[in-house]
Amino acid sequence: MAPRPYSTVPEQRSAARIPAARVPSIQAVRISPGDSISTLVNISTSGLLVECTSKPRPGSAVTLTFVGSFTPTSVKGRVARTIVASLGKDGVLHYMVGIAFDQSIELENHVVDPQADPPPAEAAPRVATRLQNRW
Repeated sequence: MAPRPYSTVPEQRSAARIPAARVPSIQAVRISPGDSISTLVNISTSGLLVECTSKPRPGSAVTLTFVGSFTPTSVKGRVARTIVASLGKDGVLHYMVGIAFDQSIELENHVVDPQADPPPAEAAPRVATRLQNRW
């Protein structure tokens, strides 16, 4: 059997994606209807990607409420895609849900420069360790 190509669909991104770690003002995202809490994966001015245990139907209208100090506090959008991400240890499916905003949002004031404040783990000098195969 021949391997499947990754994708034959041309790239459709209209804005650069920013990882969740660079937007600390968003602690979580609530998706309504359904009122499920989701974890932000990445965000752009035109949409976002979250991981959650609910499975909103592609094409459905949703309202996103940002938990944290992010403004705007809520945004309307449409579910662009929903795919299975993983099966949790508790047997619950986790989904990656891509949502396109109805209107673009402003991100400049909320994005943290990753070089400005390195996390404490990176600030400490790295100690070289020697790995040894036991077999």
